[in-house]
Amino acid sequence: MEGINLNSALTGVKINSNPTSLTGAVSLKMLDKTMEMADTMNQSMVKMMENSVTPHLGGNIDLSL
Repeated sequence: MEGINLNSALTGVKINSNPTSLTGAVSLKMLDKTMEMADTMNQSMVKMMENSVTPHLGGNIDLSL
């Protein structure tokens, strides 16, 4: 998982007497990362569901003694 880069989250934010702009920028960056993680998890879920459509794959083991 990629770490959160606060420098990119704070790009363009002027730090002055208004701390809410900093808080908003960090919150938006956290929301963006959360959405990326959810998208990755959704893609993994779709892939697992696609694999479950063919249940015969991986069901047989060929052994020879």
